[in-house]
Amino acid sequence: MLVFSAAIESGTTGLWYGRFIEFPGTHARAQDRQSLLKELQEELFYHGTWLQRHRELSPISEDASVNVVEEIHGITRLGESGGEVALFNSDIRRVTPRAFDHFIRLMEYNRQDLLSLVRDLTPEQMSYIPSGKGRDITAILQHISNAEEFYVSRLGPETDQKYEKYENTSESDVDKLPVFQRLEVVRRVCIMCLKDVAPKKGATVLTRAEYTNNPNEQWTAYKVMRRYLEHEREHYYNIREYLGLPIREGISMG
Repeated sequence: MLVFSAAIESGTTGLWYGRFIEFPGTHARAQDRQSLLKELQEELFYHGTWLQRHRELSPISEDASVNVVEEIHGITRLGESGGEVALFNSDIRRVTPRAFDHFIRLMEYNRQDLLSLVRDLTPEQMSYIPSGKGRDITAILQHISNAEEFYVSRLGPETDQKYEKYENTSESDVDKLPVFQRLEVVRRVCIMCLKDVAPKKGATVLTRAEYTNNPNEQWTAYKVMRRYLEHEREHYYNIREYLGLPIREGISMG
């Protein structure tokens, strides 16, 4: 039986988050630790089918199980916009050229899934806000772009200069673009910046006070890259929930 390693965190909001170290981009959340472990088991099986759907090899079998190897508590505003996420020991490593290419490929798969889910929605669906939620789907997509700009900025002030260079227009003009066009532009510019900067950062632990309420939050280039993946999958699940769809579709190990 294969056992895969999970890193989990809990925060001041009462939420619990988890992911698999071997599989960047996996994401699970719950209201307590025990529920999170169940969600992680489902996420593991889903990720196996997801990899296969995108023509990637998957080592995940029906008898695969979860082993929590790292656990961090007290994360400020975990799960809220502008909240922190933990830096795990598994994040303190350099992004090798091979790992970088792997991250970018997974980012492309995530974006394909997201656009497939939302591109044909009606204006009414795009503007629907379920009870207890604060954003409609259009705002979620804008938030994804905002977060991607934020993540790349964690690599240091030099990324701001590179971002402006590659953007080739003002940030305010990009912010005004239709939401699908903005998603494309922001992602393209972020990848160009990541390609320039992320491999040079090695395993250095970084902090940056600009653009955040959490100036002491710790980052590495590896954490930045995994957050691109986790965050988009989280909101992919979020939008599926809005649309009344199962959070994880087509779980099958066949």
